[in-house]
Amino acid sequence: MESKSTVLMDIGQGLSLMLGLPRISSWETDARPKKPKRGTIGFNSQTNSLEYYNGSFWLAASMTEV
Repeated sequence: MESKSTVLMDIGQGLSLMLGLPRISSWETDARPKKPKRGTIGFNSQTNSLEYYNGSFWLAASMTEV
């Protein structure tokens, strides 16, 4: 049974770790986050590339095999 809730492990002093596989957001070019924070990462399904926002513009790494 798949759980959609996040499982956190308390590591003390008010800190915790997320358990399980991380998930990244996906979007098409026109649907990118409107006000992204520096460091935002996601997959652009329209261009088949992993994108990173550096605080000024989007950088892309193509996921196609060469």
